[in-house]
Amino acid sequence: MSDLKANWKEIFKYKVKATSIHMLLSLLIFAAFSYFIVFEWYPDALFTADGGLTGIKIMAAIDLVLGPSLTFIIFNHTKTIKEIVFDLSVVAMVQVSALIWGGLQVYSQRPVALVMWEGGFYSVTEDYYKKQGKSLQDVAVFSDDTPLIIYAETDHSVAKLKEMRRLNLQQIPAYAQIHLYKPVKDNINKMLSHQLSNIYLMGLGGDYIAENDQHVFTGNAKHKKLLIYLDSEAKLVTLKSLQ
Repeated sequence: MSDLKANWKEIFKYKVKATSIHMLLSLLIFAAFSYFIVFEWYPDALFTADGGLTGIKIMAAIDLVLGPSLTFIIFNHTKTIKEIVFDLSVVAMVQVSALIWGGLQVYSQRPVALVMWEGGFYSVTEDYYKKQGKSLQDVAVFSDDTPLIIYAETDHSVAKLKEMRRLNLQQIPAYAQIHLYKPVKDNINKMLSHQLSNIYLMGLGGDYIAENDQHVFTGNAKHKKLLIYLDSEAKLVTLKSLQ
């Protein structure tokens, strides 16, 4: 009985050692994904307002929980080198596959554009454009901001209304329909007519008051409302999420 207990203690020690090494490597991978999620894919207020935190949780579950847990379960130092290599290869394959899936999910749901539609901005993900057979490069002709700042308005011509209806049936909202997009530089006055007043911003608190050369608009994201700050040329200055 004592030999069995001692043997289990030794196996457990090596399992912990292997899992710790795996965890260290996973932390490095998680740090890289976290950088892209926080600073590239969901910058500033979009991190909390549009799903960046959810993305972090998904990648943490895959990278810091799934992989090391599989290593702890499978690893056994008493096996042959060939068996150990095979076991760890299986773990690596499962984790890499899960990382690719998770990374693609988080990436595809990132907000790539903020589109003004009927007086307010809406965040738009790239998958809406792909459904229309368009790439992000096709949409980037309307803006050089990150995310893209775009103006859209209804065109009441018969052809445009038919196209709107067709895309609506495909679950593509009007603010994501590229045929309604127009250059911001040609519609600045229309956009500025929807800016929030200083009195309204003062009511929200000191953190939301704009500087003299800034114009503030409401924004709609997945999880929170936004305040979008633009300069006089409708270039993005900053984003703030409303509590």
